[in-house]
Amino acid sequence: MRLVFIASLIGIASLAGVSGCSKTLSTSQKRGQACYSLNCYDCHEENQLGLIKAPPKLHKIFSHHNLPDGTTTATDESVREVIINGKRTMPAFNGRLSGGQIDDIIAYLHRR
Repeated sequence: MRLVFIASLIGIASLAGVSGCSKTLSTSQKRGQACYSLNCYDCHEENQLGLIKAPPKLHKIFSHHNLPDGTTTATDESVREVIINGKRTMPAFNGRLSGGQIDDIIAYLHRR
């Protein structure tokens, strides 16, 4: 009886758009989104700097086995390293972003 009641509540919540898989961002992800918008978006989304070779899009970066370079495994640590040290034409953000800001960007990238 109790399972039927819980299943009914889950069904109602799903119909109402309320579920554990909602599209709302956590506080960290919201901060990451703001930081991404200020520091990453112009190159990785819009190429507003007019770079000859556009940087890769980062949408669903963690759903792939490797980062866009094709050789580095897509993990939090490898993404953190690229943000801190830069890679190819991407500048290093070491000293420009705090560890917390980098963590927030990574949290946001997990939701993109």
